[in-house]
Amino acid sequence: MRILIVTQYYFPEQFQINEIASELVKRGHKVTVLCGLPNYPKGVEFEGYRTVTECEEREREYLEQTGVKVIHVKQVLRGKNPLSLVRNYFSFVKESKKKVRELVAMGKRYDVVLGYQLSPITSMYAALEYKKLTGVPVVYYTLDLWPVSAEGILKSKKNPLMLPVARMSKELYLGADKVLVTSRPFIDYLHRVNGVPEERMVYLPQHAGTEMLDKDMRAEENGVADFMFAGNIGKGQCVDVIIKAAQLLGKRDDYRIHMVGDGRMRQELEQMVKRIGLQENVIFYGNQKREDMPKFYKMADVLLITLRGNNEVGNTIPGKLQMYMTTGKTIMGAINGGAHEVIKEAKCGNCVAAGDYQGLAKLMKFYIGHPNGFSFCGENARKYFLKHFTLEHYMNSLEKEFQSLVK
Repeated sequence: MRILIVTQYYFPEQFQINEIASELVKRGHKVTVLCGLPNYPKGVEFEGYRTVTECEEREREYLEQTGVKVIHVKQVLRGKNPLSLVRNYFSFVKESKKKVRELVAMGKRYDVVLGYQLSPITSMYAALEYKKLTGVPVVYYTLDLWPVSAEGILKSKKNPLMLPVARMSKELYLGADKVLVTSRPFIDYLHRVNGVPEERMVYLPQHAGTEMLDKDMRAEENGVADFMFAGNIGKGQCVDVIIKAAQLLGKRDDYRIHMVGDGRMRQELEQMVKRIGLQENVIFYGNQKREDMPKFYKMADVLLITLRGNNEVGNTIPGKLQMYMTTGKTIMGAINGGAHEVIKEAKCGNCVAAGDYQGLAKLMKFYIGHPNGFSFCGENARKYFLKHFTLEHYMNSLEKEFQSLVK
């Protein structure tokens, strides 16, 4: 198949679509990626992509290395303020639709369009523009829900701008021939709010690498229950729930919490830990290189996962859950929706509702006193991962959905 991928974000920006595109090439497909000039997450240009000439050089190199043809379009940089972010969104819409019209005029033909739908939903306009001009089917892979995701940008669901955003979201979702979702609760939301027919939607969770599946990740016996959170320490992750749970557990010598990662909330949480005097129980490590993460995961007995649960966005399955499962560790969380369902279905740990720090503290306290009662969780996690979350499973399912539309 000839596949056009529309995504605002692509290599050297780090998203799973990079691996998906190159894997499609390995499976014999011809792949073209239409994306914006890289500037995520810091909102500044990437070295080597600052001019048209530099971009063309990088595109040729990438084509030789992966077989994926990349087309970058100009866009306003994300910058550091809300206005520049909005300008970034709409400049990509304008330039990507313009490029699609040029591709059609040049006689470029594809069999299917894959829209890799992160925020904002506006990035999908170019995918529907190609469909409008050629009649070729469009598949979305939906990782963020709209219009509810706009509430975080507009600061309130009562903002008058939510009405046009809701209309736009409905139009864009209904324009797709197939919507693949990363979490089962997304299906209910998209049907209820945007009117997407349920038969047009399919659950397809994100994949993760398998590099830790065959490693012995068992923590050394040290008489201490070692809990770990790894990832972005931001407001959306609701990581303060972990610190509040530690506060309830108090100063003890039989547990530690390892916080690996960085984000907007890190400094605030470090100050909170100092204020309540738990520096010996809660340790912050900052960002770590990907290749160094196995040694950190090996330290842990239990991996912690949290997410804000104030709206439907909190029903998603964070990509870290799949990675956690490959380590063969017990998983505990304060999280709703799809992740909560997976942890219980896989029997790889336990969960309380998002934001429930008291419930999380009880889970952690129980583990401290009864670690042997969770000895089966790690093996269950790896078994569930192999069945549902490998790249092979993802790609087989994606190709199946393409083939159902391309006849």
